[in-house]
Amino acid sequence: MIEVMAAVSIANSAFTALKAGIAKGHELRDMASSLAKFWDANEKILEAKIENETASVLTKAVKGKSIEAEAMEITIAKHKAAQMEKELKEFLIYSGQGEFYRDMLRERTRLKNERLRLARARAQQRKDMIDISLLVGVVIIGSMALLAAVSAIAGSI
Repeated sequence: MIEVMAAVSIANSAFTALKAGIAKGHELRDMASSLAKFWDANEKILEAKIENETASVLTKAVKGKSIEAEAMEITIAKHKAAQMEKELKEFLIYSGQGEFYRDMLRERTRLKNERLRLARARAQQRKDMIDISLLVGVVIIGSMALLAAVSAIAGSI
C-alpha cells in the first residue's frame, strides 16, 4: 500500500514552495519541479484510494491497519489535497497565471484519466489473480480432504 501520509507531506511541502514562489512573483513555469512534486503526490493519494478499492480479499484480511483507519487516512489525504489544489488555483488566477493553469489542468486531466484507467486495470488484475489463487488453493485442499475421507472409508470396508 502506498504510504498516504508521506504523499500528503510531500504535497504539502511542494504546495508551500509553490505559494512562496508565486508570492515572490515567480512564474509557475519556473517552478515546474515543485509543481511536479505536488501533482505526483496527489496522484499517489489517488492511487492509494484505487488500491484500497480493488484490494483482494486476502490482502484486506491480512493488512495491518483496520479498514476504518485506512479509510480515514485516505479521506483525510483526499480532502487535504483538494484544499491545497483549490488554494493553488485561486492563487494562480489572482496572480495573473490563470490561463497557464487552465491549460495545464486540461493536459493533466487527459493524462490522469489515462493513468487511472491503467491503474484500475492493473489493480483489478492483481486482485483477480490473488482471488483466483486463493480459490484454487481452497479447491485443492478440499479435494485432498475429500480424497482422504474417501480413502479412509474405502480402507474401513
